[in-house]
Amino acid sequence: MNNKQYSFQELSAKRVINMADGKELGHICDMIFTAIGRIMGLVVPGKKSFFKSFTNNDNLFIPWNNIIKIGSDVILVELIGCANICSTDEDPES
Repeated sequence: MNNKQYSFQELSAKRVINMADGKELGHICDMIFTAIGRIMGLVVPGKKSFFKSFTNNDNLFIPWNNIIKIGSDVILVELIGCANICSTDEDPES
């Protein structure tokens, strides 16, 4: 990955695309850090359905090592299957 620095505002304006299936996951809504400031990953809002409560927290956590490239318009990630996608309620280190 390049050494360019990004603000949260810059990153949240980019679309997140999963290279494994070509699907757009949305825009970043949060970032997860350790206590010493190391970035663990990005959070993207989960899909809302008509039958789910609007207060349901189904956000997707994308581990930092699954980010392939941060481009000018998009962030390319590689998530294969559901094993790499977890709820933000879970511990991302597990």
